[in-house]
Amino acid sequence: MSTYGAGGIDGALSVVTPEASTQPADSPDLGGMAAETANMRHMWESEGGPDEVDGGPDSVVAWGVSCGADILGWLTVDHDPNKWPVVVWERHGWPHWKIYDCGMAEFLRRLFTKGFDECPLSDLSLWGEPSPHFVHWREERRRWESGVDPYTGEPDPYFGMKFD
Repeated sequence: MSTYGAGGIDGALSVVTPEASTQPADSPDLGGMAAETANMRHMWESEGGPDEVDGGPDSVVAWGVSCGADILGWLTVDHDPNKWPVVVWERHGWPHWKIYDCGMAEFLRRLFTKGFDECPLSDLSLWGEPSPHFVHWREERRRWESGVDPYTGEPDPYFGMKFD
């Protein structure tokens, strides 16, 4: 997070910002870490969390969302943030909650290299992706506002259209 910050990976995964105050209210991040953490905690409250975890909804902090409506976060049950595993609420998976004993960077590396027994997300877009492309949220926004798809470089066919 400290190296790259918030942004998107191939339009399939958004890494949310830890401080919503650093982005305008209409940013593509749609509320950032606070909003996605609230969503993740709501899912925990409504269906229960992972079976093997004693903590409650306050034990999760979201750091990403997928195009398949999965929420990715850290399980904060250890006092040392370097030991926080990744927890995923997989919308189309069963069980919905899965814990991965690695940090965020290692989780992403294993996602891109098929380093898990199965894809940890509902969508396969990034599963085994040999050269994923990260775009910082500011650059992503600049490209959208100029009428260009931030990931393909192609013109956005909906640019300038108004929708009611």
